[in-house]
Amino acid sequence: MNKIYLSAAVLFLCVTAGAKDSQDALEFYQAQSRLVSENKRQDRAYAASLAEALSVWQAQFPQDKQTKEALLLQADLFTRAEDYPAALAALLKSHYLFPVSNDSALLSSRVEAVMNQLDKDQKGQALKLLAQDTQSLNKEQRQEAYLRALYSINTPDMYAVTAQEIDAFLGNNPSYAQNDKIEILYGDLHRRNHNPLAAAAQYKKVSALYPKTTYKAASTRMAADVYADDLKDPQTAKAMYNQVLKNYPDSIEIGVVYKHLGIMEENNKNYEHALAYYDKAIELLQGKPAAYEAMTGKADVYAKMRDYQSAYNTLIKTADAFNQDENKYVSTMLKAAEVADRRLKDRSQKSVTLEKILLAYPQTHNAPEIMFELAYCYEKQGKNVQAAAMYKKLILAYPTDNFAEKAQSRLDRLNK
Repeated sequence: MNKIYLSAAVLFLCVTAGAKDSQDALEFYQAQSRLVSENKRQDRAYAASLAEALSVWQAQFPQDKQTKEALLLQADLFTRAEDYPAALAALLKSHYLFPVSNDSALLSSRVEAVMNQLDKDQKGQALKLLAQDTQSLNKEQRQEAYLRALYSINTPDMYAVTAQEIDAFLGNNPSYAQNDKIEILYGDLHRRNHNPLAAAAQYKKVSALYPKTTYKAASTRMAADVYADDLKDPQTAKAMYNQVLKNYPDSIEIGVVYKHLGIMEENNKNYEHALAYYDKAIELLQGKPAAYEAMTGKADVYAKMRDYQSAYNTLIKTADAFNQDENKYVSTMLKAAEVADRRLKDRSQKSVTLEKILLAYPQTHNAPEIMFELAYCYEKQGKNVQAAAMYKKLILAYPTDNFAEKAQSRLDRLNK
């Protein structure tokens, strides 16, 4: 194993300036990459310097036919330097900007190795990105797809490198028609990584600096969301929401704005105003995801006002409106069952609600718990025959589940 010293890095940092072509420079880096130090810290620093020098090579020869080869070498060097975010960025860049038919064979094992060190939970998403075909896209569209791929890896370690790549793209492509969408993506990146001031600035930038954008209302609303939720500045948020209502009355964002105003009024315990805003949001959104939030918000307001029957009715109406979405339907009906039980003290209403869940989604992921609750509800109503039948059904359907054991215990009591 060869010993190397950091002073050697000085040589390759300037090689491309005097090289007669890109091939000579790339061959130099390839040769240098084979030098390895027994000193791990020194070797990591050496690999990182080589990898950064390859960025200079790419800037000097941006359309070279060997750029993909250079990117793969760079990814390997970043991996050796334990800079896994930069390694993943290089691998994804090679796939999205320079696609070839055998990308999966070239990249899968490298991506998997990087993700094992970076974030195993996101490994499936990273590997999935390699299936996207960008060969039919133009250069700028490929670059946008690459940025969105980086963003889709939802781990804090990718924040800095993704921000760096977005900055580079916006700087190098000032006339790209979709830059307003890229700016919004940048705002989303900042917000997801707990940098709310930067997020708000990005959203405001879109409406201020992109006069032809179709996202003026959306970007203003998103900036207001940051002030309301992240910065806890309701005064600024409300002013911006009202700006959307005033300046963009026909925008599809209006319903979402009303929903957020409802949340703010609810938080301020102005319940009548909150209900009015939620009703406007529900009317405008009709079946969209934000409508679900407005409807459940309305139910929460009724509960806070101690109008529990209205809270129950609103939850049932919400579940019916979103009955094609199992998660929304089941979770909303369970909330309704809880209101019936704990607030209305009506076990009959609770049992009817639980029955509807099992009728609509008999194999939902928490079916054993729902079946046990329903059987126990029957039992408390004195409907022992129905209770026993449901306990038996649970035991037969889910014999190894913890609720089956509880059901057997209850069944034994009933049979005494």
